[in-house]
Amino acid sequence: MDHHGLMTRPLIGITSEMAAAGWGDRVREAVLLPASYAWAVERSGCIPVLLPSAPYHAADLVAGLDGVVFSDGADVGARRGGAGRQDDAAQPDPPRDAGEFALMRAAIRAGLPLLAVGRGMRVLNAVRGGSLIERPGDGGHSPGPVTWIARDVRLSPDSRLGRLLGPSLTAPFASVPDGRSQAVDRLGSGVTAVAWADGESIEAIELAGHPFALGVQWHPEQGEDMRIFEELRAAAGSRSAAA
Repeated sequence: MDHHGLMTRPLIGITSEMAAAGWGDRVREAVLLPASYAWAVERSGCIPVLLPSAPYHAADLVAGLDGVVFSDGADVGARRGGAGRQDDAAQPDPPRDAGEFALMRAAIRAGLPLLAVGRGMRVLNAVRGGSLIERPGDGGHSPGPVTWIARDVRLSPDSRLGRLLGPSLTAPFASVPDGRSQAVDRLGSGVTAVAWADGESIEAIELAGHPFALGVQWHPEQGEDMRIFEELRAAAGSRSAAA
């Protein structure tokens, strides 16, 4: 609530990346995020806040938020992800790794509700001491934009995600242009696999003992089903009301 005792919408931070972007005839370093994340956060009844990569003062940042979404992006660096040598095509983002690892640790310590999408799911697992692997992707081997593929996912009925979404769903996954992708291998401490596709590939994880810490390999912000974001809003709203 605000100081008048009125209910306010939860404030949800969304991680971003730094990259060159053009405005007219100018190209400058910019803080970038696909708009679909902000739209999904807004549609679920929250206020989105763009978070640039910054490895310092993560605890102060967490203290000012009601929840956080870790967005998708470049591969997690091999050193942080425990993946050994990465494929030559991989292009990790060390500054983003540093900032998001610090933010993830601070969010877990504070019990801040968090949703980790794609890369974010892998950051969550790596922060807890898990490892990542490279696996074949769904795209071709020529450069081009990311496209979206619908894939069937099986969910654990005993998990929070399974109770929310049911035993299965068809979810939007990113198709990587160069044909490779990074995936969860060994689970980290307290991390449980709760969804699978393509046989036994892990597509969602939850962190035990945390009020709301969910990682999904697919992209819920790309679909019409807002239940995951609404669940994040509920957790963030409960935290805000208790503060």
